[in-house]
Amino acid sequence: MKMERINKLITLKQAGEMISDGDKVAIAGSLIRRHPMALVHEIVRQKKKNLTILGWNNGIDFDMLIGAECVKEAHSSYVGLSNVGLAPNFRRAVQEGKVRFVDHSETCAIDKFRAGATGAPYALSKTPLHNDLQKNPEYQKEVTDPFTGEKWIALEAFRPNIAIMHAHRADIYGNVQLDPQRMMDNETDILICKSADKVIVTVEEIVEEEEIIRTPAQTVLSKFFVDAVVLAPYGAHPNSCDLRYDFDIQHSRLYRDMSLSQEGFIEYMDKYVYSSSNWEEYLEKIGKDRLDAITRTDIIRR
Repeated sequence: MKMERINKLITLKQAGEMISDGDKVAIAGSLIRRHPMALVHEIVRQKKKNLTILGWNNGIDFDMLIGAECVKEAHSSYVGLSNVGLAPNFRRAVQEGKVRFVDHSETCAIDKFRAGATGAPYALSKTPLHNDLQKNPEYQKEVTDPFTGEKWIALEAFRPNIAIMHAHRADIYGNVQLDPQRMMDNETDILICKSADKVIVTVEEIVEEEEIIRTPAQTVLSKFFVDAVVLAPYGAHPNSCDLRYDFDIQHSRLYRDMSLSQEGFIEYMDKYVYSSSNWEEYLEKIGKDRLDAITRTDIIRR
């Protein structure tokens, strides 16, 4: 019997509707690289509430969702704007007790995603032993190796309801590819997606299935792991998208400066997010000249 192939290409609005209030949402990307900002904007516009957001190295993605009051709990090793400074909304919310933040090391966060991706109930790590991480309730499950007697910490697996990722390209059936030349620290994205019940991937371009078949080594997620695909060019902005376009430091500084106060953040959101009915309108506000300025033209992608 021939298996029917499913067209998984949907709109950003439809993708946002797949996320429910109270969900655990894992967000792929790292630091200022390839966070799925087009979908983050849509989550904010749809006013999702009481989310638990999971990541391993985060920036404006966490900061915007927290500032927009979509989040009750956040897990990561880092939340900041990297080379433009601190994450103002994140800092305010944690200091004021509006959001619970669970601080993981990078390796512990990755281990928790890896456990979830493989179906294991927990991961084992020595990283939290004998340091301040172990004071966190998340790290107080000390276990003994039955073979050697050594002490380990059992880290409960991350099992998000949904994972969101931004990638270079996919076909309409959900076969997702990354360019051969890319930032390798984002390989954690694969574990993040495989740990989740459902996966949404926004992409720079949609290609024919024949192109996917021609370049199998670039496929990082097959259609069996992906529930929905959304076309969103420049969908990581103002983050970089590996070598397709660079980090928009000019816009990131604007975001930071306006977010230093709650009133300034609201003004930013009104101008760039809430008044944009879709991602294309946001990009129009950024402007073609600015997008051209950050676009890389010196890279061979195939």
